[in-house]
Amino acid sequence: MIMRIDICDDEQIYIEDIKRHIDFFSKDRGIEFKVNSYTSPIEMLRSNIKSDIAILDVEMEEMNGLKLGAELKNINPHIILMYVTAHKKYLDDALNLNAVRFFEKPIDSQRFYRGLSDSIKRIDNSSLIFYLKDGKTTERINIQDIIFVEIEKRRSKVVTIYKEYYSSHHISFWKDKLTSSMFISPHNSFIINLNYVTSYERKLLTLNEKYNVPIAKKLQTNFYQNFIRFYGG
Repeated sequence: MIMRIDICDDEQIYIEDIKRHIDFFSKDRGIEFKVNSYTSPIEMLRSNIKSDIAILDVEMEEMNGLKLGAELKNINPHIILMYVTAHKKYLDDALNLNAVRFFEKPIDSQRFYRGLSDSIKRIDNSSLIFYLKDGKTTERINIQDIIFVEIEKRRSKVVTIYKEYYSSHHISFWKDKLTSSMFISPHNSFIINLNYVTSYERKLLTLNEKYNVPIAKKLQTNFYQNFIRFYGG
């Protein structure tokens, strides 16, 4: 899978320096990146590209990089933020946005590579890669975005907060991958994310206020116990 990186710095010389570091890391680790760069925070926001990693300068005339990072988080809560600046005084604010790294200019190569490695680990631990129905195309989605998985005859439907996907994977594949306590199977044909339960009756669940999922009779007691445990009751 290709990971997407956005860079925003109002000085092109620093953008080129970051690109050189990414290119070296890419060749050294065998990881493919799609890199977009911007000298304008406003232009970056207007691009509407949902990148995996954003590398941002802090002090820019149009918009402070910390504000830009907050805006990007609103668009894509799962984006990984890395900051570059000549001043340490912004460190606490960057940490409040859960930034992976805070680099001083000029960039220390080894710290930058470690920061990229940590970012990739975060993405790998929070996302799921699977083949679509055609058996050739792969998709990567954030695990927390999954509302439910349903098995439909010879295919499985993966419903997320953004869109639906279809794959040829059996229910056992999803049970092996979705091991967090937020996921539970109320029926042999479903795995649901408890975070999206908006209505619960003994025989029926409503997810995200619009998806109805049955609860199998033999699983009703177990589901109730897990539901109560998950919500701390």
